[in-house]
Order: sequence, then structure tokens, then C-alpha cells
Amino acid sequence: MSAYIVIDLDIHDPDGFQRYADAVLPLMREAGGRNLVLDRAPVVLEGDWRPSTLVIHEFPDRATAQAFWDAPAYQPLKALRRKHSSVRVVVGAG
Repeated sequence: MSAYIVIDLDIHDPDGFQRYADAVLPLMREAGGRNLVLDRAPVVLEGDWRPSTLVIHEFPDRATAQAFWDAPAYQPLKALRRKHSSVRVVVGAG
């Protein structure tokens, strides 16, 4: 069953964050994932959630998504992302 990493992203330094984005996409593809959504102006239909940027990645299953998230190659990229942005992240299967 596919799994989806959903990210509520606030970018503090666009130039610095771009270095992260350029490096993470090939790594995510190698891990079996793909980017489905990158929306810098998501529309809230109900509730008080106000993401400034909404990102959704799809993986073959939750184990693959978790393996990508925990992969040693991804850890330095997480540090780079944290330096230039803040995120709230969940994973769900569907």
C-alpha cells in the first residue's frame, strides 16, 4: 500500500533551501519515492491549518518511506533543511 509523506513547510532562506531541494530529489527517487505536490499557495477548505507550502511525497509503502527518512545519506540533508526552514511532517498509508 502506498505511503505519503505530507510536509507543512516554512522556508526561511530560499537560496539555502534550494541547495537542500536540489540534493534531496535525486536521493528520494533512488529510494523509490516521487514528489506529488509542491504548492506554495495551498487553499484551506476547513479548519485552522495554514501551511505556507504543502509538499506530498509518495513511496511504495510505509517501510520504504521510513527507510528514506532514516537513511544515513539523508541525515546531512535534514540538517541543511532545518537550517533554512521549519517543517511539520506526517506519513500515512492509503
